[in-house]
Amino acid sequence: MALNVNDGAQGSSKSQFSIQQADSLNDVDSQVNRWQTLASTLPFRHPDRARIAHNIATYHLSRYEATRQKGDLDQAIVGYVEALLRGMNHPPLDILTFEHLTDALLTRFNDFGAKEDLGHIISYFRHLSNLPLEVAGINRLNVLNGLADALCGRFEVGGRPEDMEDAISLLRHVITMVPPGTDDYRLIASNLANAWKRKYDQTDESEDLTEAISHYRAVLISCPQDHPSRPLYLSYLAGMLMSRFERSGDLNDVKDAATLYQGWLDLMDKEHPDRMLVLMNLATYREVLLLCPPDHESKDTLLRNLAFSLTSRFENFGRTDCLEEAISLYRASLRLCPQGHPLRQESLCGLAHAILLRCLRTHSIEDLEETINLERENLALTPPGHPMRPEILHNLSISLETQYEWTGDMGHIEEGIEHLYEASKLVKSGHPHSPRILHLLARNLLYRFKHRGADKDIADAIEHYRKSISLIPEGHPEVPRMLSDFASDLHFIFSRTSDAEHLEESIALSQSAVEYPFFSARDRLIAAKNWTITARSTRHSSALTAYRKALSLLQRAIDLGPTVQTRHEYISGRDIQPLRSLPMDAASYAIESCDYEEATEMLEQGRALLWSGMRSLRTPLDHLHEVSKSLADEFTEISQGLEAIITTSHVRDFVQTPAGADDDDVTIGRKDTFARDLMEKRRLSEELDKVVLRIQALPGFENFWRPVPFRHLQTAAIGGPVIIINLSRYRSDILIVRSNHPVVHIPTPTNFFDRVTELAHQLSETRKSYRLESKKYDRVLRQTLEELSELVGQPVAERLMELGIPEQSRIWLCPTSVLASLPIHAAGPIPLHTNVKRYLCDLYVCSYTPSLSALIASRSRNLSGSASGPPSLLIVGQPDETLPGVDSETRSIECLVGSGSVTRIAGEAATPENVIAHLPMHPWVHFACHGMLQPGRPFESSFLLQDNTHLTLLRIAKAHVPAAELAFLAACHTAELTEDDTPDEVLHLTAAMQFSGFRSVIGTMWAMADEDGQDLSEYFYSRLFDVGAQVASYEQSARALRYAARKLRAEKRVSLERWVNFVHYGA
Repeated sequence: MALNVNDGAQGSSKSQFSIQQADSLNDVDSQVNRWQTLASTLPFRHPDRARIAHNIATYHLSRYEATRQKGDLDQAIVGYVEALLRGMNHPPLDILTFEHLTDALLTRFNDFGAKEDLGHIISYFRHLSNLPLEVAGINRLNVLNGLADALCGRFEVGGRPEDMEDAISLLRHVITMVPPGTDDYRLIASNLANAWKRKYDQTDESEDLTEAISHYRAVLISCPQDHPSRPLYLSYLAGMLMSRFERSGDLNDVKDAATLYQGWLDLMDKEHPDRMLVLMNLATYREVLLLCPPDHESKDTLLRNLAFSLTSRFENFGRTDCLEEAISLYRASLRLCPQGHPLRQESLCGLAHAILLRCLRTHSIEDLEETINLERENLALTPPGHPMRPEILHNLSISLETQYEWTGDMGHIEEGIEHLYEASKLVKSGHPHSPRILHLLARNLLYRFKHRGADKDIADAIEHYRKSISLIPEGHPEVPRMLSDFASDLHFIFSRTSDAEHLEESIALSQSAVEYPFFSARDRLIAAKNWTITARSTRHSSALTAYRKALSLLQRAIDLGPTVQTRHEYISGRDIQPLRSLPMDAASYAIESCDYEEATEMLEQGRALLWSGMRSLRTPLDHLHEVSKSLADEFTEISQGLEAIITTSHVRDFVQTPAGADDDDVTIGRKDTFARDLMEKRRLSEELDKVVLRIQALPGFENFWRPVPFRHLQTAAIGGPVIIINLSRYRSDILIVRSNHPVVHIPTPTNFFDRVTELAHQLSETRKSYRLESKKYDRVLRQTLEELSELVGQPVAERLMELGIPEQSRIWLCPTSVLASLPIHAAGPIPLHTNVKRYLCDLYVCSYTPSLSALIASRSRNLSGSASGPPSLLIVGQPDETLPGVDSETRSIECLVGSGSVTRIAGEAATPENVIAHLPMHPWVHFACHGMLQPGRPFESSFLLQDNTHLTLLRIAKAHVPAAELAFLAACHTAELTEDDTPDEVLHLTAAMQFSGFRSVIGTMWAMADEDGQDLSEYFYSRLFDVGAQVASYEQSARALRYAARKLRAEKRVSLERWVNFVHYGA
């Protein structure tokens, strides 16, 4: 940017320079330095110094807009004052500078509560209002609005009634200056309404609130349906009505507010930042319903409103409990709307929609049939000419389309097309339902083409698709879904016609859908996934871009949930199942292009997202503390607040009504903590984003909190190679990551994916149906290990030897997808030029890691203990009649370690709270108790302690034990992944202990025999403490576990599953 003393000193009241125009904050600093250098070369009284001071102030103000650092705002104010004192010698610029100064002072008051500025602000605004603002390009309405805002602010701070009266009087005068129905009119009228509301907040006079509501109703009446500010006005008026309800108890206010909130939600995108606030406000109806008499005329409406908000919560966060409650509430509302009731159709619509959502998740044919029956009843209640008929025809056609997809019966599609043609004739081009009706018609015509092959159906479908997209307003949240659907169907059409134009249009539409600014991250993710399928199957050059876009959206889509449980419900849902393979598919494409480093980065970016999301909140800040302690402290404080919310349990987040309550009210009297946490999580996330931007602006921190590059991921292999086994339906591969060496690729057979998938399923089903000690399970496990030897063990062992990695070296296994549930460490026997049966774990010391980042984190934690004596060990033992060996197991360990270094918690002392409290006091811990597996609900998996209390996976994840070293989990299922789980998230007790701080963790892949606990523990600890002059170290735990398992296998002659069961995770 060339230096010009006039630069930034002219124009409107808005700053001419914004931080987006600079390359970085460093660029802003550079510009400030250049202006200051220029000023230093000029005489003190040089006339251009005033303009330079103005420009420097403008840059400081721009910097403040990006950093929110008060010092930048203070510097801007000082600069504007200096410019005014020196004099710009140009009246318009003097006025403009004065206005900039006043705005900056108002910003300081609003953002930092600088009460001392208020008197100056009001005086300056009054002075400005008497100046010829037009010559400086300043809108007089903005100045008068600012004056009214400042007067209201001083009223709120000092309680001076005359300030509020002046503000209201001023706004009443200003509103007469603008024509009704204009944006200026709506701006002044809404500010007048807000002034009355601010007065009410201080005076508690109901008349003030009534005045505010009256003015907002006037604003809404003057606002067109498609006006961008209409959602804001809807939300504000609804909030004021709810405030009046809280005072008066008038249920009509609640009813009106619900209508306004639902109108807001209909207009706004799913990812709009205020959407969660509206959903929380709708949740208020739960409390309202408690006050509602059973026979009140509005009860059915309140039930529907609460059901609507719960349905929205399911659609946003996958909360199945919310969907079940919504269905119950809709049924209750329907009972209150018998045949002939004017609102029965609304209850039928809501109930049908909620049941359809459930059936799409569970594939329940009974739910689908009920949905269709409800929609047919609704259709019978809407004769031709009824305004709801097009919408009901559309909804019924969606259900019929689903029935076709499940049964293949073309009769359902034919009926749907008939309904959609009727609906399309009933709506005009501007009707809000017209685009979606045409869109669904196009999709159904393509279904018919697949059966009949009539080219006319293709032509008609394309025509209807194009028309639907042309009719839907810009900014509508359904635009991207329509684009994505059209793109997918164009891909199908291309497969039939080979017309390259169809393919290129399909790719272009997909890209538009993914990059659409009003599209939620979750819907954009689905669009990106469809793009990857089209691009890869057609070998289009955009495939890699599509995969990168999809992976960047994956974490954002998951992070929309406020807690790890809601995030897990989302990724474990049936509707997102096709997306689970995305990281592996992306990596397979990169491998296909021989880009093994990017493949590694893609797997790291897309797997173990729940752990990595929480781990990012525990990012080490040692270097940042040295550079900016304040930013490090701010990051830590916000991160801890976020982690507290993310690890909150919502399994029982509602408090039930007392027994004996009316059936319709069973779900009403609950306290909703989810909405509260949702809003707090949103607030903290926004604050953290701002802090991260400020950290990234520091020299050397540009990559802070960004995806981890391969050069850093490679450090995971500093202790030995990491074997990544990628499982994808496109192709499966093995990658060997070594420190300071290129990634080594091992190809796999073309049937690798099918064979591994079948192995995992067969082993899981056998474990469910047969006892672990049965001959059947032993035979299936043996066959599994033999096949794993062929597929993984032998090729890996041979390549490691070729690379010069000697036998008995440590290696880390990082399997993906269902491979994570298989005992790869015991793959074998491996025929390597010897007659001795040797498994992979005989050749190499095997450990597992959920991800490379998890392994790096295990090595990077600072330890507070010293190596001068035996480690302090906490033993948690809970014997019962099924675990008689626990006492002897714990006594044996105490003898080996030394009683002076051991703390035992057992019996009544073995409570979850006591165990968690003791964990930070001991770098080592040994659990000897029952492990409880909860398939499909991994955060409820637990250690069973005193009085059937449970130390859950979620509670362990909350713990932060930075000095922890070794955890031995001698309990069942502590490292087990079932077919009901999401294997790439690695959600088991062993991973939770590793996340909480333990560098090395020993777990079990399934149930363990009680007697193995004592034997294996004795072998393990004797090996750790039998190292000559060395002190026992967690770093030897992997070797000690292998020694113990081999000894169990050799001396006790245990069955195969008993020694294969034990696995090592971490460093």
